[in-house]
Amino acid sequence: MEINKLNLTIRTKYKKYLSQNGNLALVNKKNISYNSNIISKKSKNAQICPVIKANAYGVGVIPITRILIELGYKSFFVANISEGIEVRNKFKNLDLYILNCGQPLNTKIIKKYNLIPVLNSLEEIKLWIENGLYNSKCIIHIDTGMNRLGVSSNDISDMKNKNYFIKLNIKFIMTHLACAEDKNNNLNLRQLNKFKKLTNTLTKITKNSIKSSICNSSGIWLGKQYLLNITRPGAAFLGISPLASNKQNPLRETISLYTQIIQIKKVPKNTSIGYGQTLKLKKESIIATISIGYSHGFARLLSNKGNVYIGKEKLNILGRVSMDLTVIDISKFNYGEIKTGDIVEIFGPNRSLEKFARENNTIPYEIICNMGKNIPKIIV
Repeated sequence: MEINKLNLTIRTKYKKYLSQNGNLALVNKKNISYNSNIISKKSKNAQICPVIKANAYGVGVIPITRILIELGYKSFFVANISEGIEVRNKFKNLDLYILNCGQPLNTKIIKKYNLIPVLNSLEEIKLWIENGLYNSKCIIHIDTGMNRLGVSSNDISDMKNKNYFIKLNIKFIMTHLACAEDKNNNLNLRQLNKFKKLTNTLTKITKNSIKSSICNSSGIWLGKQYLLNITRPGAAFLGISPLASNKQNPLRETISLYTQIIQIKKVPKNTSIGYGQTLKLKKESIIATISIGYSHGFARLLSNKGNVYIGKEKLNILGRVSMDLTVIDISKFNYGEIKTGDIVEIFGPNRSLEKFARENNTIPYEIICNMGKNIPKIIV
């Protein structure tokens, strides 16, 4: 008996992936396009430079970049030089900005692959100049309150450093908001005002008009005054909410995750399940082993308390989540009603990624970044 139409569709259409991997993620291209339209409207006249770091948040940097190029985007941020090289090898005509160039600053590789570095400290600025790259474009990251990366305000204000900034070919400057998802946090406005002041300082030093960027995905929703010249949305394209968790998501989620049943058993009362005998059944039960575990980002935190879905039925996890496998209770169904190969939803139609992340005491970013390359991501 097929449980529902979705089960039949996934088993038939994606048989190849299920037979080789046991699970898959579906990525909705139309929803990415919808989210892009929302982001574009919210960004008004600011240039949008998508962030595709961490393998496009675990979803696949090459297919996601291809979709975003089709939507008209030409400039992208990646996390490091390695990611930049991967994208450059596929797409020759993009502006690729490297958020963290590593240590020591590898100027030869940056130049070879036509990458544009984000310089995060006075030390990196000096190295850029020492290597004679006066005419090569760069971005200056200024720390206005995140206290993670960025040139300090003192280094910019110190007139002894004036000549370093004069020598640079600055494409634009940027900073990063620490609390953008919380519209009422006064740090947002303090960072904006500090950034504007430092922008004016650099404009006077270089005697050039300098473009600036402060908005990540959440920053775009803070209001027009934060948009400046360039916005840097990332996971918003994938439908991850840019707002606080108690606010309605203005975007459409794009990712759903499925696994399949690989074995079914009818077992007696007092049977223990999984590593460490952390659970003993209180009654005769029908159990199923599904092809997902913590190597796929399905956290051990869910052991003995998480749940999954078959059709509309919510089913409990039994015992510990192990590396590649998890056991669930399917006693809600009659024995023989569920078959090996049937599809199990982790998140999707029954439960949003946002809700699944809350049940894992984490954020959606971590869930999808941890899905790993051993889960096929299919653009639909």
